[in-house]
Amino acid sequence: MKLALIEDDLILSDTINDILSAENFDIFSFFSFTNAQDSLFENRFDIIILDVNLPDGNGFDLAKSVRSMGIGTPILFLTSDGSAESVTLGFESGGDDYLKKPFEPSELIARLKNLIRRSFFHTSSSLITLNNDYSFDPFKQQILDTSYQTIPLLSKELEAFKLLLTKRGHIVTYEDFFTELWGYGNDPGFDALRAHIKNLRKRLPSLTIETIRSIGYRFA
Repeated sequence: MKLALIEDDLILSDTINDILSAENFDIFSFFSFTNAQDSLFENRFDIIILDVNLPDGNGFDLAKSVRSMGIGTPILFLTSDGSAESVTLGFESGGDDYLKKPFEPSELIARLKNLIRRSFFHTSSSLITLNNDYSFDPFKQQILDTSYQTIPLLSKELEAFKLLLTKRGHIVTYEDFFTELWGYGNDPGFDALRAHIKNLRKRLPSLTIETIRSIGYRFA
């Protein structure tokens, strides 16, 4: 179970590492907004522990950035501020749970296991099968691999894929893409659309997205 720990307090980070290593978590530690952001976009994690106050940014903003990329990994916020306002901001930014410092190790473990259990139950019971390698979660708006890990996509890539999925087996015209992704009357040019389709094919190599010359694309 891969866990991303974003906590700038070195002593607390080491303590959490010791606690969770004993629970067989594979922990990847980060100490800043920037380093964590790059890794969260490039790698897949099963769960994220995120400190709200980081030396170069805000944990709430990092959570929003993660969610904007279509990454639905459960997020547990850590903070010394347990006010109703702070808790509300945490959930509004995309967090799934909130733990106030200081905390008991048993409570941290229990909350993490609950998040994992909820995520697995939801994921396994509501998916649209795409092929043997991928499925789509219509509630979380995510594409998942066979290990229920989210395939990170840019927002336009996800919108393009959803349009292909809703018309699976049928041609989606260039005009349909332009209207859905950029709004009626807006035409960013074919190069922009081709770039998004190219990225979809790269990120989802076993899915077949056919080019229908001079017309559009089709998800077979």
